[in-house]
Amino acid sequence: MRASTFALALLAAVAATSALAAETGGCGAFAWPIEPDKALLAAAPMAESGARLDLSRPAAVRLVLTDAAKAGFELPPGKPAAAAAPAGVLRFEARTGAYQITMTERVWIDVVQAGKRLDEAGFSGVLDCEGARKSVRFELQDGPATVQISGSPSRTVGIAVTALPQ
Repeated sequence: MRASTFALALLAAVAATSALAAETGGCGAFAWPIEPDKALLAAAPMAESGARLDLSRPAAVRLVLTDAAKAGFELPPGKPAAAAAPAGVLRFEARTGAYQITMTERVWIDVVQAGKRLDEAGFSGVLDCEGARKSVRFELQDGPATVQISGSPSRTVGIAVTALPQ
């Protein structure tokens, strides 16, 4: 019995190490290039939750979050957070195509368009990249889109939004 308990503990340790290794490796460990996003995030102006982002070119803001209960979500977050947890929304006008959204913090992100929460087309994140923690890709259609941030460890989060070349 002890041998099987040891084997299970060893398997759990290996799995945990593998998961951690997937989240380390510096900025080069992201699944796609994020250097342009990091540059945008480093110079991002402050904006209140609910702000509109002009995407005539790639852009970023440092979003000042509020309590989740006051964030003005279009839909409840896909991962529930406490009512007082830092949260916020950022809006922009999308054109049909792929978008990359990179954040400075490990947060929960939902993108809502036409009253529906969109599935992510790709996800990448690392713990040891200065200035970026998470990058997610979505396929959007023409029209208004809302980025919903919840579960933030801080009261501000940098968000870069880039339309990817087609």
